[in-house]
Amino acid sequence: MITYNLGRILALDYGTKRIGIAVTDETKTISIPKPYILNAEKEKLNEFVKENEVEEILLGLPLGLSGQETESTKKVREFGAWLKETINLPVRLIDERLTTQEIRRTETNKELIDSLVAQKMLERYLEKIR
Repeated sequence: MITYNLGRILALDYGTKRIGIAVTDETKTISIPKPYILNAEKEKLNEFVKENEVEEILLGLPLGLSGQETESTKKVREFGAWLKETINLPVRLIDERLTTQEIRRTETNKELIDSLVAQKMLERYLEKIR
């Protein structure tokens, strides 16, 4: 018999204006994009985490093409530190190189892009841990 740890995984695509959001189902097999949260309202993430019984957070780390850190990388690391302090859950930084460009090739609605990027990062992570 297979048993599941029923906590969900939350993936975040941090941006200066919006934070894209995706979350798994209870069995960690499906990734579901959710409406983005404005960066100015990032405190809402705490409520989201509680309501969705999140046990781990993935945060996309925007590295340069050759893997170098950028100004955006620094901002994401600062946001990650804020998450750890505020929400008190494990925060895993994952490489998100080219993910946004990949989503923009097929999606033109700016309202959806951030959360679809988070979903793509989450799907890749789930594939890796299976």
